[in-house]
Amino acid sequence: MYPKNNLLNAVLLAGMALTSIANAGETAPPEPEAAKCALTLGGLSFPVSYTGETFGNVSGGYRRGAIYEGLLNIGVQGDLEKLLGWQGGSFLVSGINTHGSSLTDKYTRDFNAVSNIDAYDTTRLYEAWFQQDIGQWSIRLGQILADAEFFVSDSGAVFINGAFGAIPLISQNYGAPVYPVAAPGARVRYTFNDSFSVQAGIFDGSAGDQGSDNKYGTHWKWNGNDGALAIAEGAYTTKLGSEGLPGTYKVGAFYFRSDETDLFPKEGRRSSGGGYFIADQQVWRETGTEDQGLNAFLRIGGAPSDRALVPFYFDAGVNYKGLIPGRDSDITALGLSYTHISSDARDDEGAALERHHETIVELTYKVQATEWLTVQPDIQYIFNPGASEKQDNALVAGLRFNVSF
Repeated sequence: MYPKNNLLNAVLLAGMALTSIANAGETAPPEPEAAKCALTLGGLSFPVSYTGETFGNVSGGYRRGAIYEGLLNIGVQGDLEKLLGWQGGSFLVSGINTHGSSLTDKYTRDFNAVSNIDAYDTTRLYEAWFQQDIGQWSIRLGQILADAEFFVSDSGAVFINGAFGAIPLISQNYGAPVYPVAAPGARVRYTFNDSFSVQAGIFDGSAGDQGSDNKYGTHWKWNGNDGALAIAEGAYTTKLGSEGLPGTYKVGAFYFRSDETDLFPKEGRRSSGGGYFIADQQVWRETGTEDQGLNAFLRIGGAPSDRALVPFYFDAGVNYKGLIPGRDSDITALGLSYTHISSDARDDEGAALERHHETIVELTYKVQATEWLTVQPDIQYIFNPGASEKQDNALVAGLRFNVSF
């Protein structure tokens, strides 16, 4: 009975949120800042945020049911120029606490997680890095996240399904340092001008398993068996047409090598690689505004099918900021994600998989309720959940909130 009650609560909460949005007043909330800090002291700041959500599997998947899960993120960020007179230096140390049940594990059994905060329940060291900016150069060293540096679509970041975050070409193929597990690495960026930049990074090829050998974010060993993941990316920013509609286009490539040959669909393989393309473009802007209007995005990439469990990935979508009158900071978004599974992949018994893709359609609405609070009802429809299992298509609904200081 408990899962059914939770599922009903999730649906009711989503409906109440949508009703309150439709009846909102004409005064828009203040424009949110990029980051909030609970306390700033000299050159130190202490960012704190909490994300909580309830999601239910309404139909299909493994079985019906609902969950609650949350993510607490606390950090210390330092400006070394203000603290020590060290020009261009900065650092960040952060920790996270993840808690609650996983809808993916218990109810949908999908390949890409329904939620991008879904993680093993623990308290862990998250990021711990030092950055030095020298002119047009930026160098970051320490325990870092590949998905905070590379393969990011700004327009696609509003979605909740994990596929729209860390691109499955990397997150599902290798032991990459992506949420919730960071790893030792380095990133170097050179900015030519306001329009063009290039960056490259190298990371530990095995960040560790979040539920076993790296529960607390302290897996700092980097040896030959772990291998390495290298990524390079170029970004070009432009403005189109007489209205100067902003857009960013990225091209990236990655290379992975490891002695752990069981990571690859075919025996004997020790390396893999691939590439991707990302486009973020505003296609229409409301008159007299800077950022209200319609934005579109695309991410597409591939890797050799005998060396990657996911040899092809694609996502695309649109979002509109300020669609409802008087709600200038709210974002309405619709996205599609397609993950293809290699025909060389086998199950635990060595048999070929019967299905080779998982497709996700997500509709979401992010409400900027106050300067520090967002509320986000969300609906997802998952075709072939699990990609290779015989399960009915899944309908998922839920509600997320985020508090940031």
